[in-house]
Amino acid sequence: MSTPTKHSLTRALAEQRRELAALRHDHAELLAAARAAVCAHYDGQALPLTVLIDTLDQLGQLPEFSPYVTDAALNFLGTSADVADDVRASSPTVLTSGRRVA
Repeated sequence: MSTPTKHSLTRALAEQRRELAALRHDHAELLAAARAAVCAHYDGQALPLTVLIDTLDQLGQLPEFSPYVTDAALNFLGTSADVADDVRASSPTVLTSGRRVA
């Protein structure tokens, strides 16, 4: 095992400083995006998470999203459509679930 030299230690320290600066920059970006999202929500904007989503995407940290519908949801939708058709035929008022299916 070799003893680290002053030059190798200086180089390692410089690399650590660069990594720390990059982490601080990313943290500042995420904090600003989170604050912007909260302010947008308070202002009643339609899509308050847009800034945060864009920032996460820019930093390469946006999680993968693959929406899916379960068999139970498909059965519910099929049953709801049948019930809605029956109700529409018998009365003018239709009550439907307020749930969204991704």
